Amino acid sequence: MGESALRLRRLIRPGGNPLARASDRLEGVLLAVVLTVPLLALPVSAVVGAQTHAEQFREARNQVRSRTPVTAVLMEDAVSEVPDVRGTAAVSETPAYWHSPGGALRTGTVAAEVGTRAREGVRIWVDERGEKVQSPMSRGGAVREGLAAAASLWLAVLFGCAGLFWGSRCLLDRVRRRSWQREWKMFGPLWSGFRDGGQV
Repeated sequence: MGESALRLRRLIRPGGNPLARASDRLEGVLLAVVLTVPLLALPVSAVVGAQTHAEQFREARNQVRSRTPVTAVLMEDAVSEVPDVRGTAAVSETPAYWHSPGGALRTGTVAAEVGTRAREGVRIWVDERGEKVQSPMSRGGAVREGLAAAASLWLAVLFGCAGLFWGSRCLLDRVRRRSWQREWKMFGPLWSGFRDGGQV
């Protein structure tokens, strides 16, 4: 067993030390809890992540069934007043028209790459009424949502336990310092007189 593991074991189980106080034992219990709870939270986080992924995947399938890709025709050139300083393709909201799945004419603005000319087509997604909507969530998006949910829950538990231990330890340190000060006031003069008497 390495030195770090031995030190950690002594912190968790200080009862073998005759100088250990109640505050030391309490700190050991808190440390054991802080180390145990995140481990117990791992399977819970995995279950939450799996459920989130399943829900998002069902939502993605529903979106694919209820949304339709159509071609929107630009009514104006796509221009932007904001210069592109990062070397990436700039996008501009440009007036356009398109037809709903039922054939009705719809108008609105669509995101088009700057430089696209009027009367050129831009692919968009619409709902059953022909209103513009976001593109359906992909399978990868559902996986990312599940992983994010699992990681967020586990990190919340981890940082919560770490914060609880840190705050508790600060409080226990204050209690120990006050106890040491009281004991020094009580026994310090006796110890100093013992030394001054030449009996050391």
